[in-house]
Amino acid sequence: MVAVALLTERDIERYGNNLSRCYRIDDSSEFDGLLRMIDEADVALQARSRERTS
Repeated sequence: MVAVALLTERDIERYGNNLSRCYRIDDSSEFDGLLRMIDEADVALQARSRERTS
């Protein structure tokens, strides 16, 4: 199984030995735009979901 995730140091400590491999990346602003778009898409999806259920 392969999973890709953004984890904090606390997350990594919590999962402990359950993570067989963890590739750390340097803190960088290269992905700020992508992360912002993902956050905006998530907000829009949640808003549409609320509209359908109300």
